[in-house]
Amino acid sequence: MLIFRKLAEALGLSTSSKTTARTRQGTPSNKRTLTRKRMRLVDGFIVTEGMLTPRACTLRDVSALGACIEIWDDAVKPALLRDRLTLYIPSDRKEVDCDIVWKRNNAIGLKFASAFRAPRRTYA
Repeated sequence: MLIFRKLAEALGLSTSSKTTARTRQGTPSNKRTLTRKRMRLVDGFIVTEGMLTPRACTLRDVSALGACIEIWDDAVKPALLRDRLTLYIPSDRKEVDCDIVWKRNNAIGLKFASAFRAPRRTYA
């Protein structure tokens, strides 16, 4: 866990000394040890194996271990968003594999499952 705290400090993210378990109405309980940094209008794309084209999304917040995104397209089939997806961030020109931790309406909680890398496909 010490390595994640050092990584978070290097990225400019603050860490919490203890895990909080508050539940706000309409949001999942906060069980994170790292504080998430709110993002402002950072667009991205998600893609899964079953998708023919990447879908647009917005990063709501991000930490060293994961992110929360909001999908723009209501037509994404729930069956396509089961376990894992790839998140592409055009401003950084990087993509990362993510595990889906939770879903609520158009918001999805992600846990990074790989390191950020150069994209393996073309995004529109």
